[in-house]
Amino acid sequence: MKILKLVLITSALAAALPAGAAPYNGTRFGAKDWEVACDNTRRCEAAGFQSEESESAPVALWLGRDAGAAGALEAKLMVVIPDDKDAGPLTITVGKLALGGLKADTALTAEQIARLMPQLLNAESAKVSAGKHQWLLSLAGLKAVLLKMDDVQGRVGTVTALVKAGMRPAGEVLPALAPPTVRPVPLPPAQKGDDKLLAAIVKTIPVEDCEVARGDSGGDQSIHRLPGGKVLVLLECDRAAYQSGYGLWVARDKPPYDLKPLELPGMKEGGLMNASLEGGKLSSYAKGRGLFDCASFWTWVWTAQGFQPTETTQGYLCRGMPGGVPLRDWVAREIK
Repeated sequence: MKILKLVLITSALAAALPAGAAPYNGTRFGAKDWEVACDNTRRCEAAGFQSEESESAPVALWLGRDAGAAGALEAKLMVVIPDDKDAGPLTITVGKLALGGLKADTALTAEQIARLMPQLLNAESAKVSAGKHQWLLSLAGLKAVLLKMDDVQGRVGTVTALVKAGMRPAGEVLPALAPPTVRPVPLPPAQKGDDKLLAAIVKTIPVEDCEVARGDSGGDQSIHRLPGGKVLVLLECDRAAYQSGYGLWVARDKPPYDLKPLELPGMKEGGLMNASLEGGKLSSYAKGRGLFDCASFWTWVWTAQGFQPTETTQGYLCRGMPGGVPLRDWVAREIK
């Protein structure tokens, strides 16, 4: 099976919106060492890293903010140290501020963010330290990214803006948009003999369509019951150094199996990576070219209309941070 990069199709995701709704499918923007993504609800997430020229070990600052007048800024620091050891308490030093007692991958408090942001906006870099370890966070591009965030959320010129604040009241900020809703449907329980059924179905797949599953090892394989005497078959088909490509089919549970590839909303064709299917939730985690390259995440849930997308996150800047810092592009709300 030919692995293709999983790409969101705007029309496919927009189709999940309620009838008559004007779709807003988010935006992406990058400036120097920072990037921002705003999803279909107008929630925005940004991340900045060490510069490409820096000799610093990987470091990132993540910022997030919900749309609407009450949307508060969120922040957390991420660092990489040898052997994946715990970095211990972190201190970020920028301008006249040395803010200590921070924990990696943990949300900063509102008070800490209020002290930190004015200093970040007026500096070229920030030093992060923990004992003998030090990192240098670039702030090049931060203002441009935050201005884009303010613009998407309608904050420019209001008292809530991070950049170019004004006197307009918070009530003039654009509201958050409601995400589309999806209603998950439980899959039927497994039946005795499903393993033998899976083996029989796999034998009907041409080798060129799924080399790993048809090979000696068989790779990662699973079968899942659907209503109406049908099954889902998820197979590892291609294998590379850091990840595997998967195929997804629907088949009858009795011969002739009438095996058919299953198309997923939001995907051009093929391209499920490092996939798993549990409890009706299908996930795909795609790495870039190697261990420290960018990563992307997609999830779908099984519904009465088949699989429907629930979330996508992607990162385009990585700078040696394993997986990068994926930022949310699109989200749906699951309802019962």
